[in-house]
Amino acid sequence: MDVLGAFESYVSAVQSGSLSGAARQRRMTQPAISQQISALEQQFDTRLLSRNRSGVRMTQSGEIMYKHALAMLDEQSSLKSALENLSGKVEGQLVVTTSLAFSQHIVGQVIVELTKQLPDLKIVLRAEDGTANLAAENIDLALWSCNVGNDNGVVRKIGTMTTLHVATPEYLDTHGRPQTPNDLVGLDYIQYKTTDDRIATPLVHGEETFQAPIKIGLTAQFPDLVIQALFGNLGYAKIPEFLVADAVKDGKLEVVLPAWKIPQKELFIVYPSGENNSPRVIALLHALLKRLEMTKGVSLVASAKKLFLNRQR
Repeated sequence: MDVLGAFESYVSAVQSGSLSGAARQRRMTQPAISQQISALEQQFDTRLLSRNRSGVRMTQSGEIMYKHALAMLDEQSSLKSALENLSGKVEGQLVVTTSLAFSQHIVGQVIVELTKQLPDLKIVLRAEDGTANLAAENIDLALWSCNVGNDNGVVRKIGTMTTLHVATPEYLDTHGRPQTPNDLVGLDYIQYKTTDDRIATPLVHGEETFQAPIKIGLTAQFPDLVIQALFGNLGYAKIPEFLVADAVKDGKLEVVLPAWKIPQKELFIVYPSGENNSPRVIALLHALLKRLEMTKGVSLVASAKKLFLNRQR
């Protein structure tokens, strides 16, 4: 039995709350996940999970298993990094995950350039919004712009990201330019997925924060669809500045209600366990920081800038 693989499936099932969730995370079939966990239960002669229609729940033995499984997966990651550090070579597979927008417009370009420089480094980019189980899914590095907590690995804040409300001048000429946050309800809001703002959007002016009412006109499932809807004059949207900076500069898009700012999003780098200093992770991290340093609407914190500058020397 692949014990470490079974541990990964078990941890994924616990953290996702179901076998189907673990199957999606591990990119395996649900029967395969179930077989691995059953094999663990047979191996240690104890029941680990209680299964019901709503998902799975750890037994008392399962709680002990979960704790030790996490520790062993952590040790595996540390061993892998230590061996890579010994060789000093930038090679092998590196699995990275980030949002669709970052994947398409920032991280993807970083990977292309880095692969040209380091042909022995094989990078797998997983583009998906939301967080993932890094340890269980064998992900080496994540770039996220959401509150990830500290239970998914080691979290490092690297900066902040500016987002803007924008629309075409043509749309605003037709429907009017809002003068106050309350005026936004008179425009059609292009929503990014159903997890985006639904009835209001937060805006900041000086020390004042206001929940501005919105009226959803269209929901788009991909960042590029939001852009298409904007240029199709279907409404206004909240979108990262780096996606629309050139269009705003050229006058093709206009910032809506510019005196009121959208709260900045924090950017985080997340490792599955420990401080991952393997050459391949460090190579990608420095290339990524270099790119982010030049990205409009992204501001790196001092510690991230220091790491980038140290690499240049």
